[in-house]
Amino acid sequence: MNYKEIVAEAWRFTLENKRLTLWFGAIPAFFTTVYGIGYIIYQYYAFLSSKLFQNWPHSFLSLVFTTTWDFLLNHRGLIIPMIVIALVLIALYFLVPVICQGGLIQVIARRKNGQQVRARQGVNYGFMTFLPLLEYRIFISTLSVVSIFSIMATAVRNLGFVSLNILVPTFVFVLIAALVMAVCFTYTEFYIVIDGDNVLTAVAKSIKLVVENLEETVLLTILMLIIGLRIIFQVLVVLLIPVVALGAVYLMTLANLPTLGVVTGGVLAVAGLIVASYLNGIIHVFAMTVWTFTFLKLSSIVKSTARDGGEVAVAPSESPKES
Repeated sequence: MNYKEIVAEAWRFTLENKRLTLWFGAIPAFFTTVYGIGYIIYQYYAFLSSKLFQNWPHSFLSLVFTTTWDFLLNHRGLIIPMIVIALVLIALYFLVPVICQGGLIQVIARRKNGQQVRARQGVNYGFMTFLPLLEYRIFISTLSVVSIFSIMATAVRNLGFVSLNILVPTFVFVLIAALVMAVCFTYTEFYIVIDGDNVLTAVAKSIKLVVENLEETVLLTILMLIIGLRIIFQVLVVLLIPVVALGAVYLMTLANLPTLGVVTGGVLAVAGLIVASYLNGIIHVFAMTVWTFTFLKLSSIVKSTARDGGEVAVAPSESPKES
């Protein structure tokens, strides 16, 4: 397999299909980026308020809950609209990335095979594979890096730094197991979306395909690096956006322009979020294109078995002697 050719073809495909980047890359990236920002802010203040640092009288979540509750009690007319908005945002966060993922894989695979498929048809394909993809994501979420870090962070905040003596070895072991699982499940989503398999069947087929193509370790390493670079970029963006926004608010406040500072910070945050979402969308579509092309290539290879006929090459030193 020519790895450079696959990557180059995937990059050309990404540049030639900008609508896919916008609708199936940037839009879901918007929700995941917002979630990432919220998650980083929560972890920061959760550690800051814990007994490890400032030891606030109440935890950060408790303060958020009580502040929100007091605000709603003083503005009762906003209770129903805010509940509706919160439910809509939560639903969009769980629906949009999964639907876009399924639609993206289908459109990439069909266009790769020469089918004339419009970008908006990806939404239909996404809905058709939504439930099994959601089931699979829930299945693997327990061993994701974010889940492992969240559990460890919660334990450290409640038990103290002494718990790291036990947590770090456990964390390393579980992280290695999660990475091995991620490699074994590399092609699960593609079996679900392209072949229509259920989750358990797709998982079994993915493990089999990975095992059968162990010689493709270099390719898997390159692809994992692509995903790793994307994750690192997302983390940097997640950290940068709130820093820039809060910095603008702080500078304007020092200049006795708090209202202008809030507006400027809000505009910078929204603009940064849009740019970050689009860039993340490009990286995501490119990575998924590489994976999809690789899956189509590897899954189409017919492996020979011990029952198949054919000439067996014999080394000169092992040639049979004439009787």
